[in-house]
Amino acid sequence: MIEISTIFLILLIHWLADFTLQTHEQAIGKSTDIKWLSYHVGTYTLVWFIAFFCMTGDWIKAIGFASVTGLCHWVTDFITSRIGKPFWEKQDLHNGFVVVGFDQILHYVQLFICYIWLS
Repeated sequence: MIEISTIFLILLIHWLADFTLQTHEQAIGKSTDIKWLSYHVGTYTLVWFIAFFCMTGDWIKAIGFASVTGLCHWVTDFITSRIGKPFWEKQDLHNGFVVVGFDQILHYVQLFICYIWLS
């Protein structure tokens, strides 16, 4: 079982890595250019490596967590950014945010499963 404080920490780190540290160019470009998607996921993965190492003190687990999380994040964003792009282009904000919300659910599920698996 995950402690509530750990759940909040995972949510906070994810928000920092996925939203706060994502540049405008990455957010706009990741749906059409693998370079911008990869920059975003590289930053995201580095944040998770540092955070998971700080949480566990275990380099091997931190590398494993960051690697699995980075790969899953790349695949998820590759798919969801392409699904959402037409909605954003049409200024269909409702459906654009529906896609973003689903994207976030997928990320949270992956993060919690991976945390339970590796801790």
